[in-house]
Amino acid sequence: MKSFDPDDESPYIEADAESGVQLDDDLVDIDVDRALTLLDRITARLPGGGENREGQRQMVAAVAKAFSRREHAIIEAGTGVGKSLAYLVPAAMSGHRVIIATATKNLQDQLAQKDAPTVAEVSSRTRVAVLKGANNYLCRNRVQATGAGAQLSFDDGSSVPRGVADQMKRILRWADETETGDRDELSFEIDPRAWRGLSVTPQECLGRAQCPQGHNCFHELAKDRAAESSLVIVNTHLYAAHLASGSMLLPAHEYVVFDEAHEVLDIFAALLGTSLNASRLRAFATVTKPLVGPPLADTANDLVASADRLATILEIQYDAHDTTGLGADAQREIDTAAALTTRLIEALRTLATSGAEDEARKIRTLGPGVHLSNDLARVAHPQKGELLYLSRRDKEIDLEINLVDVGPRLHDELWGDVTAVLTSATIPDSLPAQLGLEDVKIQTFASPFDYAQNSLLYVPAGFPGRNESGAEKAIIDELVTLIEAAGGRTLALFTNRAVMNRVAEAVEEKIDTPVLVQGTLSRQRIIESFRDSAEASLFAVTSFWQGIDVPGHSLSLVTIDRLPFSVPNDPLVKARQERSTNPFFEVDLPRATMLLAQGVGRLIRNRTDRGVVAVLDTRLAEARYKSLLFKKLPPMKRSRDQAEVIAFLRELRA
Repeated sequence: MKSFDPDDESPYIEADAESGVQLDDDLVDIDVDRALTLLDRITARLPGGGENREGQRQMVAAVAKAFSRREHAIIEAGTGVGKSLAYLVPAAMSGHRVIIATATKNLQDQLAQKDAPTVAEVSSRTRVAVLKGANNYLCRNRVQATGAGAQLSFDDGSSVPRGVADQMKRILRWADETETGDRDELSFEIDPRAWRGLSVTPQECLGRAQCPQGHNCFHELAKDRAAESSLVIVNTHLYAAHLASGSMLLPAHEYVVFDEAHEVLDIFAALLGTSLNASRLRAFATVTKPLVGPPLADTANDLVASADRLATILEIQYDAHDTTGLGADAQREIDTAAALTTRLIEALRTLATSGAEDEARKIRTLGPGVHLSNDLARVAHPQKGELLYLSRRDKEIDLEINLVDVGPRLHDELWGDVTAVLTSATIPDSLPAQLGLEDVKIQTFASPFDYAQNSLLYVPAGFPGRNESGAEKAIIDELVTLIEAAGGRTLALFTNRAVMNRVAEAVEEKIDTPVLVQGTLSRQRIIESFRDSAEASLFAVTSFWQGIDVPGHSLSLVTIDRLPFSVPNDPLVKARQERSTNPFFEVDLPRATMLLAQGVGRLIRNRTDRGVVAVLDTRLAEARYKSLLFKKLPPMKRSRDQAEVIAFLRELRA
């Protein structure tokens, strides 16, 4: 996630007393018995009449007590507990506004479209709203300018390619129909350039007071709905940006729930930092040049040249495996770019404009310019506790600043102002201390699923290590054997994309059932294709280790090619290791354990699911730390006998 400039988004304005939802000012006192009664009423309305889940009831009581006592809670709720309803019910009964923050879009959609409305139907005082960042909404001001007959062109004056222009026209037609302006409503895959031409970032936004469409702005209307609601659903990235802004982006609240809490550490580390690359310098120079005209055209050209030099310098530094900090050449070029950027910003500030559209273009350029200038200064002089490192994204090198230790920042700026419930199916033991919540103990509520009866955890005996000769061939052969026994219906998870592609190609040539590979279709389409097929196998990497839900007959085998330890050259991980007295057990192992548990958790998604998880890494069965890995895994029957696994898969297939 990229940087956020707290000066570039208008502060949050609360709804007035008449239009806003009426929230109690007194202390919360949630009666647990009443909360459980409300839960029973809600589950009775679910398809099939719902079911009584002991873990869910225990979690309702735990969240209710945390809210009532104004005490933070960290809850590990196994798959199938039903944690969404377990925190939504006490939240609805609190009489206060509660922010629900999720790390993935899939869960955000589930909460917004299913779980929260279900609670609101039974709890009459509960109103639900979803709030996203500004660039997720269509900008009516840009739509008006484009739809009024302005020639389709980007802000830098370049023409819009035909395919992009066709998409922009489809979006303009949709603009007349949509009530929310939310990008996710669009039914087709959007070229980022098409959306970019009809939306604005927070830095580009004119603001409600200055924008001709401010009274009718989709983003401002979404903020109004949030101000009138008691349950506000956001993503964790927006919540981190809210903290970075000085708590200016979300409506006032005293309670927050972080679902998928295992993601909170890295999200806050990134969002409280920043990111910069040569493309941002070029983009600012290119957009600014036609506005400032001939007097400063040379300055804009010089900034483009500086960006090109910086890109080359960073490539050389990265290729030399010097990925932490700025080299002397990069430092000089950052200083040069900062001076040129400042000169262009000053020219923009004094620029006279004629007409509303010219003024809007000026503001859309000036905001990102100030944001860029701030990031250049931050990159040039990282603060104590910040790590500056180089990373490759696509074809370009990014300069990233992350917080190595977010705990002190959260302790000082967040945990004293809100009561938080953090929950996930897997909570690393190290997480409370890393988040500045050392005194909060993890509460665990077990899954109701019968893993011992319905699942098998398989680690092949005598399998070569990943770095041994013939390891990749062994993975291919093992996958072919297992997938054929399962009749397809396999989610094959990998820690490396290149390995995934090679193995997928080799396996596809040897089996008769379909093979889907991440990256060949959009995430949503490939998941739907996998879910709808009775025989397909899906090969995927990091983002599919969590958040994918495929219950039923389409998935009976999950394979994991190796334990998901961090790559040795990850600068942020190395910085955390250097601060630890026992880096393997305090940094490496907790992260690998969490990811492994997430991957294993893809298999059993309901009470009737059955299947096999095959981990093709003998360390899970033989390493001295294996008991710590098993501690976070479901209580599955274990086997190292391929014949037993094949028999079980064939039984499921039959």
